[in-house]
Amino acid sequence: MTEHSMIIQQGIWARLGLPRELCWGFLGIFLFITGATIEQSWLASLLQHRGFDAVHISLLSSVFGLCVALVSWFSGIGAGVLGLRRLMWAATLIYFIGSIPFIGWALPQGHYPLMVASYALRGVAYPLFAYSFLVWVNQRCEPGILGRAVSWFWIAFGVGMTIVGPWYSGVMLPVIGETATLLSGFVFVVLGAFCALVLNRDRPQWQRDGRLGAALAEGLLVLVREPKMRLAVIVKTINDIGKFSLVILMPVYLPRFGFSIAQWLAIWGLVNVVNIFANYFFGWLGDTIGWRKTVVWFSGTLCGLAMLAVCYTPVWFGNSETALFMALVLYAIGLGAFGPLSALIPSLLPQNKGAAISCLNLGSGLSNFVGPLIVTLCVVPLGVEGTLWVIAILYFAASLLSVPLTLPEEG
Repeated sequence: MTEHSMIIQQGIWARLGLPRELCWGFLGIFLFITGATIEQSWLASLLQHRGFDAVHISLLSSVFGLCVALVSWFSGIGAGVLGLRRLMWAATLIYFIGSIPFIGWALPQGHYPLMVASYALRGVAYPLFAYSFLVWVNQRCEPGILGRAVSWFWIAFGVGMTIVGPWYSGVMLPVIGETATLLSGFVFVVLGAFCALVLNRDRPQWQRDGRLGAALAEGLLVLVREPKMRLAVIVKTINDIGKFSLVILMPVYLPRFGFSIAQWLAIWGLVNVVNIFANYFFGWLGDTIGWRKTVVWFSGTLCGLAMLAVCYTPVWFGNSETALFMALVLYAIGLGAFGPLSALIPSLLPQNKGAAISCLNLGSGLSNFVGPLIVTLCVVPLGVEGTLWVIAILYFAASLLSVPLTLPEEG
């Protein structure tokens, strides 16, 4: 821990997990994610209305997710060699390079190959930006507040992607249409980059003499050498599969029971308000009773039960917004219990945190790929109900797989 990193831990905000030197960065993450993922809650519905079937929609999301996974892994490794700020500026530029052809040509013309290519490039931007900042948080915050600090990262991330993005879209889509709503995301992205990289004056560590090739090789070798890292990647991958599956499944499933897309967007956004409080609560609980114990007892268990509840609540209660909301609230709470993984996984390899963070980011990114892939593989043979059962079983498995993730001092 450097002298500078010790200094920024002081004060009430630091004790809450928000060192004041990083506050602009958290705000920047919220704004950037809002703009860069503004379409994720309604793109599947839009494509369905334009004649694309579930397989094409989930394939588009899967390719997008694969790019997210690869870039997420790279951000943990490349940050120390290329510099966190450089990577975040590059992410901002890549967002525009991918978004302009996607919004301006591919989506309006229904050109599927160009849609896949440009949307995949667009998908490179937000993980490169966000997960580089997650490296920054792990680098700067001492272990005593790290659980709370990473919970704030996921709060900023989640508020942008699953609350403000859907709510803002729900208001703007009927007024200005899909294209203008997507274009308005540019404003959020620019403001996010400005907050995180201009107003935020903290300077993270940078190994200027490091070699990228050696860092990439180490990032791969750590998965070979360390069984715990392999388990950690699997658990972190399972973490968000429900979130990235539900945004595809629910716009297709819920209309059978009389729900409109506007109802879904409103419920999904409201549910994720609960996730804000769950994230912070479990971050505090992890700092108090242990990160691993929190994940083992609460995360996969609650999320697995929630997937089954989401499956059968519309069947049992019909078009009941309250019943659906309660089922999804259970999921939001369970999702918050996965938050301590972002403190636990880097601490599994204290002597090589960069490689450990790359494993954490790889798992985070793979959720974007595996969630839609499960839909692609399962929705035709098993239906929506069977797909939700598959996701539930994977969540239950995640809790069991977390048991061996003990810290070095725990033996």
